[in-house]
Amino acid sequence: MSGVQFLTPRQLLGLLAIGDVLIPGDEQLPSFSGSECAAAADRILMDMPQVERDRVRRLLGVFRFTPRPILRAWCASAERPERFPASVATMVRALNVAIKRVVMALYYSDVGSGPSVHALLEWSPRVFEPGTEATDVVPVAPRPRPERPRSISPAVRAAEQARAGARSLARLTLDERAQRIGALRHAVLTRRESIIDHLQSDTAKTRTDALLSEVLGVVDALHWLEHEGVAHLRDQQEPPRAALPGKQSWTWYEPLGTVLVIAPWDYPFSHALVPIASAFLAGNTVIHKPSEWASLEGLIESLLAEAGFAPHWAQVVYGTGKVAAALVDQRPDKVFFTGSARTGQKILAQVASSLVPVELALGGKDPMLVFEDVDIERAAAGAAWGALTNAGQSSTSVERLYVHAPIYETFKTALVREVERIKQEIDTDGDADVGVMTTDAQVRIVADHLADAQAKGAVLLTGSDWNGVSRLVPPMVVDEVTDDMRLVCEETYGPLIPLLSFETEDEVVRRANDSEYGLTASVWSHDLVRARRVARRLDCGSVSINNVMATQANPALPFGGRKHSGFGRVRGAQGLRSFCNVKSVLIDQDSAKIEANWYPYTREKYRMFTDMLAPRFASGLRASVRLRWARWKLERHARRARRNDDR
Repeated sequence: MSGVQFLTPRQLLGLLAIGDVLIPGDEQLPSFSGSECAAAADRILMDMPQVERDRVRRLLGVFRFTPRPILRAWCASAERPERFPASVATMVRALNVAIKRVVMALYYSDVGSGPSVHALLEWSPRVFEPGTEATDVVPVAPRPRPERPRSISPAVRAAEQARAGARSLARLTLDERAQRIGALRHAVLTRRESIIDHLQSDTAKTRTDALLSEVLGVVDALHWLEHEGVAHLRDQQEPPRAALPGKQSWTWYEPLGTVLVIAPWDYPFSHALVPIASAFLAGNTVIHKPSEWASLEGLIESLLAEAGFAPHWAQVVYGTGKVAAALVDQRPDKVFFTGSARTGQKILAQVASSLVPVELALGGKDPMLVFEDVDIERAAAGAAWGALTNAGQSSTSVERLYVHAPIYETFKTALVREVERIKQEIDTDGDADVGVMTTDAQVRIVADHLADAQAKGAVLLTGSDWNGVSRLVPPMVVDEVTDDMRLVCEETYGPLIPLLSFETEDEVVRRANDSEYGLTASVWSHDLVRARRVARRLDCGSVSINNVMATQANPALPFGGRKHSGFGRVRGAQGLRSFCNVKSVLIDQDSAKIEANWYPYTREKYRMFTDMLAPRFASGLRASVRLRWARWKLERHARRARRNDDR
């Protein structure tokens, strides 16, 4: 058969059958078979190992003659492979993932394009009856494909598909959405090495950086969403109130609609998948706009497809900032942006007239405060890692290192020794510490900050051989730093560690807070009473005590900043619920009862309400009895007053 190399006509029809079960289509988008995307199956099957491809082909041959109700039952059972005997559970899981990978990836990338599968087969699959063979079927002319408008921009198309997808997504229960999150977690774990390859290609991270901060961080966050986050989205009944007898009070967490996620280039994987998964679990469709500097092209959508996400539930739109602005203009129900403060301000200005809610996770100038009673070697090691991880390209990197004067010189020696041990290169096996900076634009900022500092008297203790141009920026410990240097005032976003000395607790708190940013900080002291006291005084969103960049490692903790570091939270219960319309609901019984606080108002009612104030907010049995008695008298008077309207 011309056009499809790996599938026989019977197997291709099996693909159409299971495809329509997984993607039945709706009013706005075609079903799997109606999209004509199956004709491109070779693209997916070609990349499969032969053993896996052969298993998929055999299963598709069986699907050809399987009634649709049984196919639906198979799909439901395959989502819970633990129900099968251990000897076949692994096989069921692998086949389920493989089938969904083929179906979702084809539909996700090729809907509405490519050759007609019906033309390839030269028959309409609707004329098949069980037991007939290809030679028994009367050929019919291929169905004409509908004309699609060519002038619709990617932003408009994505917005339309997301709104259409909201209807089919609404049919999934919360638990079913959590199952998709679990499948996504499994896909990330299974493909972790290829994900790291992709991250290294786009960002020049070290493999260990990519593994720890991106892959494992995402897996941990997805695990929390799947197993613990669900509880924070269930309807919550509030405790009864004495003033509302016989009534129920509830909080419901409902989806907003469509969430636009705009991700940065520093952590393009985790800053994409975590908000995408959070918004999806809350019931929203998602449009994701990655940075053009690290777009991870094809990666996010292939993982989503493998996890069973329909293409209009979560889309990826590529392009520059102009594309992001066009997506914002489509008035999504929320914009979640991670990036620079300057771009965040532009987004705020853009949505001001439409009042689209925005959540901003912006930059930082994060301080590390080291007191005289610390273990110096450990604190120096923490400072080196906190300042240099991802080549310093993190909004939570240590960018101001304040060291108590009594240990300043000793700490500086330990820090330089730690930094000089660092191995810098783009590795292939995990045997490197610091990678290469990602963009030339950020390299220029680092060079400008360093030049300004040196012009004002700063001294380099390491990395003095850098030419100021290469992306291979060496780790640099900078001494003789003063508070007026750009290295202290502005976000540097590179592998520089500015050292500053302080004398007193009040002084270092004041200097740490004297910044337009307020994202994270760390406090180091053997005295935990002092450490907690100082942490409470710091004007920021997160504080690690005797550790660094640690709060965002716990997916149960909300993450976000203050001032120019943005507002709103992601992660944790608070972050998850930020993707919801939090709806308050009070339920009363339908009856003939007229509430005492309804009209008419009378002098006697006024007196009775006044008399109820004291027992209503008092405690104890006597107050409870008084309140019940007063309420009974009030309701009796309200009924009489309504009948007589006697004022």
